[in-house]
Amino acid sequence: MADPVGVPAGPPADEEIAPAGAGELEALRELIVAPERERLAELEDRLDDPRRRAHELAGVLPESLVAAARSGKRIEEALAPVVEETLHVSIRRDPRRVAEAIAPAMGPAIRRAIADALRSMVRSLNQVLEQSLSVRGLRWRLEAWRSGRPFAEVALSHSLVFRVEQVFLVHRSSGLLLVHVAHDETAAHDGDLVSGMLTAIQDFVRDSFAVSQTEAVDMLEVGDLSVWVEQGPVAYAAAVIRGQAPAELRARLREALELVHLELADDLDSFRGETAPFERARPYLEACLVAQLSAERRGRRPLGPLLAGGVAALALAAAAFLWLRAGARWSAYLGRLRAEPGIVVVSASRGLTRMAVTGLRDPLAADPATLLSGYRLDGARVSGRWLPYLSADPTLVLRRARDLLRPPAGVTLDFAGGILRGAGSAPHAWLADARRLAALVPGVQSADLGRVADSGLAALAPARAALEAMLVRFDTGATEPARGEAAPLDRLAAAAGALAEVAAAQGLRAQVEAVGHTDGTGSEGTNIRLSRARAEWVVSFLQAHGLRAVTMSATGAGTSQPLRREDTPDGRAANRSVSFRVSVD
Repeated sequence: MADPVGVPAGPPADEEIAPAGAGELEALRELIVAPERERLAELEDRLDDPRRRAHELAGVLPESLVAAARSGKRIEEALAPVVEETLHVSIRRDPRRVAEAIAPAMGPAIRRAIADALRSMVRSLNQVLEQSLSVRGLRWRLEAWRSGRPFAEVALSHSLVFRVEQVFLVHRSSGLLLVHVAHDETAAHDGDLVSGMLTAIQDFVRDSFAVSQTEAVDMLEVGDLSVWVEQGPVAYAAAVIRGQAPAELRARLREALELVHLELADDLDSFRGETAPFERARPYLEACLVAQLSAERRGRRPLGPLLAGGVAALALAAAAFLWLRAGARWSAYLGRLRAEPGIVVVSASRGLTRMAVTGLRDPLAADPATLLSGYRLDGARVSGRWLPYLSADPTLVLRRARDLLRPPAGVTLDFAGGILRGAGSAPHAWLADARRLAALVPGVQSADLGRVADSGLAALAPARAALEAMLVRFDTGATEPARGEAAPLDRLAAAAGALAEVAAAQGLRAQVEAVGHTDGTGSEGTNIRLSRARAEWVVSFLQAHGLRAVTMSATGAGTSQPLRREDTPDGRAANRSVSFRVSVD
């Protein structure tokens, strides 16, 4: 190819060297940069794909949480609000799921609490009965009446060696109460007030007698009560004791205080008024709530009070058993009601002697009162208030459809997905009513009765076919049947009568159309008039023979609807006739 005009041609060697050098440089750049470019593209894909980031994070998240938990409590503090809010939302949304989750732990705890309460009740009742039925008890009751004190207090003062009634854990520098435990919570005084008074007494002694800050009051006595104070580095414990306690009690109190300082050292050092973390010290302090009765009290007990206490314990145990058994039956009964189609339990309550349940009930649902006997519940003690409603349960919708439609023996009904379906064979009248009434059944959105055969139409089919197969022949240009048609006319009347009889028996209305025909000769207008006249003659004949229960009509088709080809004389004769069409309403 020639060089462009005005552009000098350079040496060929130079043109070949320049492109070759550029290609080698580009190849070298590609070798150096391509791996980094691929890594950058892969990194962009990882950052832009949230599913991939979530999958990678899921692989390291458990190990991160474990490492964070081992390093300190920051992960606990960060997750605590989220877990608490999630638990709160879950309980509000579906409390039964949370109840099912904690039921394995709550059940033993409730049973243990009931057993402890029963044991405490029996023990207290046994003490009262024992002292009430003895001579000593009568003396103590007389003393209680004369002094105005409760009998239990008098009996305790005579039979008790000592008892630790309350224990206070107080912060030394601030004087604030950290934890307070008592042998009888109902008789315990204001813990904050007592701790404040103890701190004030300590400060008064230091200021009045010029003692060092490390020294403090370790015991106070007021009447038959004494307060033992055990000092610790950051907090001190004060025990309120009734009676004469042994020296071993101070060692027990000191041991409990040491455990508190060991377990809650960080919380004590960082205390700013929040006492919730010190609830963990409650078991150590409760271990100091000990008591000791006199040897006489612990001696042989009279047989009468023991028997009375045993009878009372058996009565209480029997009452508790009956109560729990009735509760189990009531719960099972409510579970059956909730599972019963057409019954919605709105609320249920149970008292000592009465039980009540309210809700909604479909008229076709089971009667809740009849289910009580299956769970051995007394109907006189159970009251129910049920408001009527129509349930969309498929079982009840199907029952409702059967009650309204009353299908015959040959028809089966099925309901699913809002559609009522039928199968089998039924009279024509039932099918007509079913198609009209099915949509009125509450819960039915549509009805499909296509698989239900019309038995009326099936019974009418032979008579219908026999009539439609007949022809009445006419001579050329005649409006009356040809000679020799008397016998066919008699058979026609018989077939039409049989059709009317079957239609009446099946509840159907048959319509017979007589269609007149002519051969191809003559004008079209003449043939139309001639064919209609022939059809009208046949209709008049049938009506004259008593066939009035069937609706009849006459139509003139002329040559437009030939029955045979007219290439033969017999074909033209067949077209000079009247045929029949039968329809059913």
